[in-house]
Amino acid sequence: MSRILVVTLGGTICSATEGGDTIKLHAAPDADFWKNLKGKNELSFLTPILYSSENADEEYFRKAFEAIIKECGSNKPDAILILHGTDSTAHFAQLAVRVLSFLDLPVIITGSKLPMDDPHSDAVRNVKYALGLLGAASEGKIGAVTFGVVFSDDLMGDTVFTPAARVTDANFAGDYGKFGGKPDVTILKEEEAKAYLASPIKKILTIPDVPGYPYEAIDTAAIDAILIEAYHSGTQSVRGLPELVARAKENGVKVYLAPVHSGKVKYESTKTLLEKGVAPVYDMPVEGAWAEVVIT
Repeated sequence: MSRILVVTLGGTICSATEGGDTIKLHAAPDADFWKNLKGKNELSFLTPILYSSENADEEYFRKAFEAIIKECGSNKPDAILILHGTDSTAHFAQLAVRVLSFLDLPVIITGSKLPMDDPHSDAVRNVKYALGLLGAASEGKIGAVTFGVVFSDDLMGDTVFTPAARVTDANFAGDYGKFGGKPDVTILKEEEAKAYLASPIKKILTIPDVPGYPYEAIDTAAIDAILIEAYHSGTQSVRGLPELVARAKENGVKVYLAPVHSGKVKYESTKTLLEKGVAPVYDMPVEGAWAEVVIT
């Protein structure tokens, strides 16, 4: 029997439908939910903070990490299950694998596309699958090798596991993508993780990959770093972006671009930006690049 710490942070899995037409953050799953799972694991529960995933930010993530680290230091669980909202799960997971891996415990993050009071909710099957993986991982003593996201896939109808370092944000249907390749992730040691959690929060501007972005409207003096999301080809605009990089340099603000392909052959626009001083984040989804910038 594995001792699994269940951390409930909010999102749809911790919501309920009110008035027949509004999904609202409600509370963590009640005792009946866990009883009906009929699992063999010994569960303990922690709810350090509840938030809607669309309202998540780095401060919320930090509060969750701090509570998890403290609880693991006190009660020594064998594995961790985290219930989180779908909208920002990829960003949470990417940061979590960098900050919490020093615990050397299996960690799975899951949620649901529909509230548990909806008869079509995938909450039960996601949690069951996650608990099964965590039980097997803890019994096999493979530690943080199992660190990722579990979710039901609409296309195939399967519940799948995606490693945290490769997970990308969910699409409209709620299915998570898996970034190709194996990103080179920065894993913080215990003292580094605690130093990060105690440090001031940076103001990071993430710019999406949309045509004609008004780069000239950005006040670089008001932010600490800029992350540009590249198109799938690894390219971005050279109309206005080099000027933004120059203004950022004047204010000591570093500009990053992700994902950038590590191969020798690159598009001319990508080379132009690198020559202008944009820092490439190679072979990593933008959610992972965001986490790298956050902890840098």
